[in-house]
Amino acid sequence: MQLDQSAQRRRRAISLTPLIDVVFILLLFFMLSSNFMHWRQVNLSSATHAQLELDPKDIRVVRMLDDNGTLNFDGVDLLLSNEEGLRQQIAMDIEAVYAIEVEEGVMTQSMITLLDKLKQLGATHVSLAGVLP
Repeated sequence: MQLDQSAQRRRRAISLTPLIDVVFILLLFFMLSSNFMHWRQVNLSSATHAQLELDPKDIRVVRMLDDNGTLNFDGVDLLLSNEEGLRQQIAMDIEAVYAIEVEEGVMTQSMITLLDKLKQLGATHVSLAGVLP
């Protein structure tokens, strides 16, 4: 019996499946261990002053006291649900800058709701001033 030596040896192909598995595991590792947020402290009140060149008397402060919608609108106590009262306060000076300040512990969603409400009721310039200590 003779061996067939003319038959060439087949090279075994390298499987890419383990390589793909390793790449996906590395991708997951780096995605879960990376931090893509860069926090920056922005002073919004100075930017507002520079752009609009306002006097301090043109700034109306709206303080949000709690998550229930209790507000202090330049010394007047209001509720966020009292749209007519807010509309009257805004109508006194539509062109003023309304600086929103919040007490510590107030949720961000409550602050954004107040900002949206002021814009809907006619305030043209609204700024987030910050959190009160």
